Amino acid sequence: MTKFGQNTDYWVQKIIMFLHDPPDKPLRLQGHEERSGRLLDILGLQANSLNHEIYAEADRIASGMDRATLPSFNEDGFVDFLLAPKITHPTGKDGSLAIELPAGFDPTQVQHALEELLKSDIGMDADQDAGYSGMFKGLEEKFAPARFNYLYFVLRRRLAQENIGGLGGLWPRLPADTRIPDHSIWQHNGLVSALGSCFACSPKQGASLMVFGITPVQDFIERARKLRDFWTGSVLLSWLAFEGIKKIMLEFGADHVLYPSLHGQPLVDDWLASDSGLKMKKLLAGINVAETDNSGIATFPNKFVFLAPQGKEQEIASMIEAHIRQQWLELGDSTLHAVEKCIQHPDTYLREQFNRQIGSYWDFHWAACPMADAGEKDILAELLHEDTYKINLALFEDSKKIFKTTDSRGYLYPVTHALTQTCMAAGKSHRGDQRPPEPGIKCDLFGEYEALRFAWKEGEDRNPPPSQDPFWSKLREKWPNKVEFKKTERLCAIALMKRLAYKVCTDWKDHPLQRLFRKADSFPSSTETALTDWFEAARRASKAVAPLTELSKAGSVEWQKKLAQYFHACGEEGKNSGKDEPEISELQKEEKRLADKIFGLCQPKSTDSYYAILMMDGDRMGKLVNGETIAASWGTVLHPKLVKRFGGPFSPRFKDFWQERLSKKRLLAPAVHAAISEALGDFALLTVPEIIKNHGGRLIYAGGDDVCAVLPVSTVLDAARKIAEAYGAGFRFQPDSQQKKCVTLGASWRPQPGKLMVHLGHGDELTISAGILVCHHKKPLKSALQRAHQLLGLAKNDCGRNAFALEVDKRSGGGRIFKAKWHQADGATCLLDHFLTVCSALGSEQSGEQLSSSLAYRLQEFHDGLLAMATDKPELLPKLIAAQLGRSGKSDKDSDNQKLAESITALITPILLQQTKTDKNLPLTNQANPIEPLIVARTIGQARERRELTQQAGDK
Repeated sequence: MTKFGQNTDYWVQKIIMFLHDPPDKPLRLQGHEERSGRLLDILGLQANSLNHEIYAEADRIASGMDRATLPSFNEDGFVDFLLAPKITHPTGKDGSLAIELPAGFDPTQVQHALEELLKSDIGMDADQDAGYSGMFKGLEEKFAPARFNYLYFVLRRRLAQENIGGLGGLWPRLPADTRIPDHSIWQHNGLVSALGSCFACSPKQGASLMVFGITPVQDFIERARKLRDFWTGSVLLSWLAFEGIKKIMLEFGADHVLYPSLHGQPLVDDWLASDSGLKMKKLLAGINVAETDNSGIATFPNKFVFLAPQGKEQEIASMIEAHIRQQWLELGDSTLHAVEKCIQHPDTYLREQFNRQIGSYWDFHWAACPMADAGEKDILAELLHEDTYKINLALFEDSKKIFKTTDSRGYLYPVTHALTQTCMAAGKSHRGDQRPPEPGIKCDLFGEYEALRFAWKEGEDRNPPPSQDPFWSKLREKWPNKVEFKKTERLCAIALMKRLAYKVCTDWKDHPLQRLFRKADSFPSSTETALTDWFEAARRASKAVAPLTELSKAGSVEWQKKLAQYFHACGEEGKNSGKDEPEISELQKEEKRLADKIFGLCQPKSTDSYYAILMMDGDRMGKLVNGETIAASWGTVLHPKLVKRFGGPFSPRFKDFWQERLSKKRLLAPAVHAAISEALGDFALLTVPEIIKNHGGRLIYAGGDDVCAVLPVSTVLDAARKIAEAYGAGFRFQPDSQQKKCVTLGASWRPQPGKLMVHLGHGDELTISAGILVCHHKKPLKSALQRAHQLLGLAKNDCGRNAFALEVDKRSGGGRIFKAKWHQADGATCLLDHFLTVCSALGSEQSGEQLSSSLAYRLQEFHDGLLAMATDKPELLPKLIAAQLGRSGKSDKDSDNQKLAESITALITPILLQQTKTDKNLPLTNQANPIEPLIVARTIGQARERRELTQQAGDK
């Protein structure tokens, strides 16, 4: 069992602060303090043992500006949740979600059911812990933090799972305050317990906001030869971030971590189930992993934000860094041990070289800032732009005059966050340690490092070819998986750890990554991903040709790899490239015969050689977490009943104050920051994996707003569009049943078991962009990933964000790009829909090829006329193109002719207009070519039709 930091009293005080408000408080405000006391009684704790001075200060800051400026119960501020059950959206323009409570709902029965659940799940003391078979007997110091983790992580999910009171998935979303129901009671209670713990531990009786980051990120992840290496790098970086976060959880508590959200995270759930003391199976059965199978993806970003006791920041940063380094070095030592055991050749230089390289790779950055105070205005003015703090400071000053507010720290929370992130960015401008250059033959993936080798012998060739390198020839000979290393490949310690981590962690009992890597052998290669639609066609074809039952093997993962190897070696033409070295799987003679038969039965098409890399990133995320792009207003986050009261007869001091602010942007507060964190967590953990899986892809990572996946060419646009739509959704619900899909909710919702999610919501700047690269399955992965990142940058910079950039990188002919926004601001048909219309026409097997080549030629021929027409007579463009469609083989009488012409016009017009602003004397190849979208549409359309025809054949 893990050793927790702090003493028993620390964790007991934390539990009492966390339960200062009972989970059912919004259901019945009256008597909530008594109900909180009853819950503490069940745990054998007493509320009067709490340090009330610390608690009160923590509660004021956690409530911040949200509650101090609202009318109280005695001032007609009370909103009865049972009479008007609503939750409002904290960041988007989505307003409120009305809750349809069960008929005959009785909050008293809910209270009793809650108490009984607590009694059955957690015992009163370590000697009588319910259901734990006395595992905590005599271990009070472990029992206290285990019970806090139960309250923080498990209780809300147990209430939803057991459907207590018929509230189901509403339990984790019950509001902290019914007057402003845009954040949950759990988020508020966690902030109070975290702040209170900081005050208690701090030599200065204060709290600081800290951010800690690990670098390099993309450089580590993208240096990969195989897709599995790329995925492994993402998982390893995510795991190292988790280890840093785990150190915070062990030392101070999970409530201190503000970003990322820890709820539903597979690594956290596994830790809870195996190493936190919460081993009772009935507690975690069915809730120890998220509803979507995301256990094999990277979900933690490289940077995390948390609350720390003021005055201990340096000590805490050193503690986190030391723990992460230790975990990394232990993995490296296990990797080297596995290699040495395999080759049976210990070597002093190899070990020294290995440890040198892994010991200096990671760089750590951190920054911290004490909670900002209004009395420090002069200091803030020196460090930040006035716009960063003036609104929050003005709100505090107005509140102080009217409501006698005295503590400004809750009001200035966003200022504290902005200052911390500014310091973090400044500190990352230089690397802490400069590695000296390494000698010898360089690694194929990390070119600054020497490739691993044995110590040189006297007179030995110091520049041998890879096939004769003593270390690498021996490792290739002895390693059981013959496709692991190419004959020409030599790696450094970092690259070797990435290559072998899946094997080392799987063999390492109780390693946190054991479950994530247990299916690593099935991770698809780029060739397998490209063949996704062909695999389905082959399965259908083999079923149609009885009695070739052996062809049904085409459906197994093992055989998919063998067929991919055959295709990789033989290519589209079915001719062996002459390379006998297996890249994906080894093929025996009989297996080659079977593969040949399958490919003869179902011939691949040209599009089966290509796959898609999808990279997505939230737009202006830094501004969102600083509160700058929040689309919600005070009028939308307050309960509608309270807003209505402000418009009628009301106390002037409240009415005047709020009528001036109802239309203004909702400001960032600690609870809103927690809500943003949880929204990004739900998006990454539940929504994105489901979409990628439903579109036949494989998710590489989904850390908050960052997404990377590989998909078939036929589905990548649909998947990207759905992810973009979900990113800007308001309220979503994931039913418990695996057979039911996640849905976006409307104006109301009837609670049921499952996960109620609050995504970021609708807002002009709450958007996500994408870079999509369609490339050949043999294109070097490193360059493909770099290009996908560049395309993401093009989408953000060239299109003004909320957009995508799609490139088809043909093996012959180079790349062709189509860029557009996801939707048009004026409500007109978006370019993507026009593009898909053109895809359908040009991708047709019957007429697409002739139409595509002929039309492209004619448009190129009429370029100057099109350019002039787009400028002076744009209404004539569709007519001209419709005429060219007829001459290109499409009948003038075709009812779809005009629609297709309008779509083509919509695609080429922006490019033509762009050319009017450039030097017209430049050759066309040096300008944006208006036929590029049509060329891209042809390739995408072919892949989409291929998939549709396969599905239609199966339906018949």
